[in-house]
Amino acid sequence: MAGAATNDELKRRLLERRQDLLRRVGRIETDVRHQEEPLESDSEEQVVQLENDAVLAALDESGRRDLAAIDAALQRLADGRYGSCVRCGAGIARARLEALPTAATCARCAN
Repeated sequence: MAGAATNDELKRRLLERRQDLLRRVGRIETDVRHQEEPLESDSEEQVVQLENDAVLAALDESGRRDLAAIDAALQRLADGRYGSCVRCGAGIARARLEALPTAATCARCAN
């Protein structure tokens, strides 16, 4: 397929995304540490602080899940299993890998 990304290109994209996520998770950890300071005495401020904590926790969890998916895809690349469905063993469509480089399953198994 003309214009299809090579495994090397997909690996580069995965590594760039991984670096971005590591920076984001690091910033979130720093922000969470600041949130561990005592709550403000103003109850309205406390509500805002607690809402911020919940948002930061969700962003942190999402970032860590994305990092795990990237690490798994990089491992499949290293093992020569990248592009094969981890469930049924069929090939994963190149367009799917280009759209979602962390895809571990073919479209059929993903549904």
